[in-house]
Amino acid sequence: MRYVIGVDGGGTKTNVAVFGENVGVVGAATSGPANQRSVGMEAASTNIAHAINGALLTANLPLAQIAAMTMCLAGFDTDLDLPVPQRAARTLGYTGPIIVENDVVGAWAGATEAQPGVVIIAGTGATGLGMNARGQLWRTDGWDYVLGDAGSGYAIGLAAIRAAMRMLDGREEPSALVREMQVNYGVDNAEEMRRLVDSTPFGKFEIASFAERVWEVAEQGDPVAQNIFAQAGARLGESAAAIIRMLEMRQETFPVSTVGSVFKAEPWVTDPFHRIIQQTAPQATFRPPLHSPEVGAALLALRRLDDDDIGSWTLGTGKRHIRRSLAISELFPA
Repeated sequence: MRYVIGVDGGGTKTNVAVFGENVGVVGAATSGPANQRSVGMEAASTNIAHAINGALLTANLPLAQIAAMTMCLAGFDTDLDLPVPQRAARTLGYTGPIIVENDVVGAWAGATEAQPGVVIIAGTGATGLGMNARGQLWRTDGWDYVLGDAGSGYAIGLAAIRAAMRMLDGREEPSALVREMQVNYGVDNAEEMRRLVDSTPFGKFEIASFAERVWEVAEQGDPVAQNIFAQAGARLGESAAAIIRMLEMRQETFPVSTVGSVFKAEPWVTDPFHRIIQQTAPQATFRPPLHSPEVGAALLALRRLDDDDIGSWTLGTGKRHIRRSLAISELFPA
């Protein structure tokens, strides 16, 4: 029997599954973040290695019995990101096949069992991936918080903070959001909020953490908070619709699945998300993921071993290539 390892390395935690070809998951473990943009290369690689060792321990298997690993890591987008998985492998002493992809690949493989379909992730960041019946792949967003991540927890938190700031300086009628900003950040006015931002580490995670408070306010009936979530749902729906258009799937039947805490904000996120997709592809169906992302990564390891495809689709070194951007020259040919 072949055993493989699937890694889902996110911005807040790393989940690992040890998977037996005929028996399923035989071991699992969780550790800290695997996104070097959030915690640095050393911490990210250490967290990956720690989670893998923990999963092997629960499976009661030696590393030597692992036929392959698939590491699906948040923030893995170019060859500049290879040092993190390479360092993790050296720490483990593993020299077997390692497939390295962005974390959306594991989420998609888990959601669809690596079959045609679309998955959208919306947690701290946001991205999406789809494959059509011809095996073509297209990814949207995932450009991180400066350039993208529309509909993410970060985008929701930032929109809510900005709305509260408008309320505090009189540009907008006040709502419960300002009270939640006070509780979450310990400030009483806009000037104190500005001082907090200027004097402390106040970045992506500090902003994204506010999304949970916004959710609580939305559930209490605050229309401003509800509208922020509805806008996030629309942006995520547009991301899915772009995948569908780029892969020419509008007339096809395929599943759409979602992963991430933002989609818990029902119905404000899910209603516009579903509506935009249904307008684009009326035959699309909505279902929960068939497996977790780390199990998807493990399934992908088995599939890619069978196909002799251990390169990276993300980097374009595998037998398939995940496209995620048009060229300006394509949009405006000379």
